[in-house]
Amino acid sequence: MSDGGVTEDAAGIRFQTDIAALTQRVAAVPGRFGVIWIRGADAVSFLDGLISQSVAATEPGAVRRSLLLTPQGKMRAFLWVLGSADGEVGLITQSTTEDIAIADLTRFKFRVDATIELDSRPTTTLVGPGAEDVLLAADVPRPGQGWLATQAGLVARVPFTSGEIPRFVLVGDAVAAVAAVAPVAGDMAYESARISMGEPLGAVDFDDGTISHELGPVEAAVDFTKGCYLGQELVARIDSRGRVIQSLRGISATGSVSMVGARLTTPERDVGVVTSSAPAPGGSGTIGLALVRHEVDNGSQVTATFDDEQLAATVEALPFPIGG
Repeated sequence: MSDGGVTEDAAGIRFQTDIAALTQRVAAVPGRFGVIWIRGADAVSFLDGLISQSVAATEPGAVRRSLLLTPQGKMRAFLWVLGSADGEVGLITQSTTEDIAIADLTRFKFRVDATIELDSRPTTTLVGPGAEDVLLAADVPRPGQGWLATQAGLVARVPFTSGEIPRFVLVGDAVAAVAAVAPVAGDMAYESARISMGEPLGAVDFDDGTISHELGPVEAAVDFTKGCYLGQELVARIDSRGRVIQSLRGISATGSVSMVGARLTTPERDVGVVTSSAPAPGGSGTIGLALVRHEVDNGSQVTATFDDEQLAATVEALPFPIGG
């Protein structure tokens, strides 16, 4: 067997080990999220005028999903608000949208008593059914359904968009404590789990041309009773009387080729483009995410075209079955 074959086999074995840990036991994945702190007397009111969730109504210790949008209502970043009562608010965001979120918040900071700072401490993401057992073994306080501060960091429960695999974001001292007792999984396995759970990645699966409703239900991330925030008009209009022409779906195919960038077509028209791709958790085939036109039903067969090659693919409902 060639060196390339050995490397490929080793990578496949590592992936199967990692994905089994993430979906059946537990593993840590360095990074993947960052925490932005907004501090000052105006921190809460400042954020309430910008993001879709009610910061003022987020109880101390709670974690609530939110959206950061353009003034026109298009997506910029997913956020998770860390409720606090001491004049500072933490925002967890995907690492791919850290710079986007900081730039947007800074752009709209006019005459307010608030500072914006990215937490520079190390972070890790703990995933799997055994995550709470690892926190206990590492002597890291468990946050229940929300978040709490540790001696020199924090731990927050940050559920996937869908599915039931637990996920925690750890910052600071908790990272080293967990590293001593939890195996580390690679990025490819995490991507497979993320895609399976139907969670889009900022600046990869969506950008500032994407409407929030295209990525799934927004109810958990939007407070429809609060005052104005960036992009509110489009969110409210679509929620009350509109529908989007495309929605986030899963894409599956046989084989192990990456589908990123593949154009999806039916005999009638183009229906989408694959934006994320990873090996299927079950070890056979490839899965991906794509915004697919609404008239294409789940279970439909489409053609994925990339690099002058064509591949048969299936449009799937999200989340994917982890065992599939």
